[in-house]
Amino acid sequence: MRRGWELAIHHLTPEEFPRTCLILNEGIEQGIAPGMVAGFWTAREPDRVRLRASGVRRTHSTLALPMTVETVFDLASVSKVFATATLAALFVERGWISWETPVCAVLPSFEYPEIRIRHLLAHTSGLPAWVPLFEKIRAHFSRRPVESFSVSSRQRLMRNLVFTISPEKPAGERAVYSDIGFIVLGFLLEEIAGSALDRAVANFLWKPMGLNSAFYNRITTSPSRDVRHEVAATEDCPWRGGILQGQVHDDNCWSMGGYAGHAGAFANAKDVLGFAAGLMSGFLSKEVMAAVWERVERPLGCERTLGWDTPSGPEPSAGKFFSERSVGHLGFTGTSLWIDPQAELAVTLLTNRVHPSRENTKIKAFRPRFHDAIRQDIDSLPSSKRH
Repeated sequence: MRRGWELAIHHLTPEEFPRTCLILNEGIEQGIAPGMVAGFWTAREPDRVRLRASGVRRTHSTLALPMTVETVFDLASVSKVFATATLAALFVERGWISWETPVCAVLPSFEYPEIRIRHLLAHTSGLPAWVPLFEKIRAHFSRRPVESFSVSSRQRLMRNLVFTISPEKPAGERAVYSDIGFIVLGFLLEEIAGSALDRAVANFLWKPMGLNSAFYNRITTSPSRDVRHEVAATEDCPWRGGILQGQVHDDNCWSMGGYAGHAGAFANAKDVLGFAAGLMSGFLSKEVMAAVWERVERPLGCERTLGWDTPSGPEPSAGKFFSERSVGHLGFTGTSLWIDPQAELAVTLLTNRVHPSRENTKIKAFRPRFHDAIRQDIDSLPSSKRH
């Protein structure tokens, strides 16, 4: 496989990619997000990624920080595939677990033997979409700021809380996108790895793939790293001290220490595309990847695979030019990754659309327009530049 650090960055220019550059400029002018980094990897140019940065990574400060192609983003729910689901697939490949392993076989305190690992991955476990568990954690640790308590104590509390949540439907009956299910999956993978999830992901995935910008930032009074200068800002959150920059945006993930199965990963666009290139270039076996990217059979009509989403609805976020075999994932902070195995192509759009407020939802209509533009530009390249 090709390692992420071997990928050279080439700029995505208006001369070769006029539609893409125009749509990105329009996105900034229209307030879709303060800043964006977009680009792609294709097997036709296996040693490079094409990237373009627009706008700024932070506003409302005495110094406006410009967006660069090296800017790191809070990937939000893209973490589910960039980390958790792929770590599960790696453990399946090694024979440490199977798709059919009951969750309770690994986590005895989890009381629902009918729920298998595949149910958590496909969002068909019956567990609810979301519960504001951070409120209970804040209440439990009310005598001091949450971040002043050890990460291990907050992780233990979250595990206890999430295990009390009952499924709303029988496993396999209905697909409901569930952060709760992925939090459980993260705890399961920790038991298999014998280490904290952030360290397991780094050691089993990101380091072997050469993803040098990828990290989780543990939330303590002395964070594991000060990355404010290199990370795009997210929301202005008064109860968490103002503009968030370098600490995870997701409240449940923040409350449990900055890493979780559903959120917490940070990376730049080069590494997001390097990750996708690795999956298409043999990091995992063809057999495992075929299982990961195959739409689940139950319930009928489910539009998910084992961890990934697929193009769906009248106007899918991937636009109209990605094949039906495509897989992808969106992040609440304004991030996305789409992979078209048929075209051997990966496209990422990373933005800070929640900066300074999550009330800005313009990106929903913008995403398909962007993906249509970049696919048209790629398909319009002269054949001599496609190889």
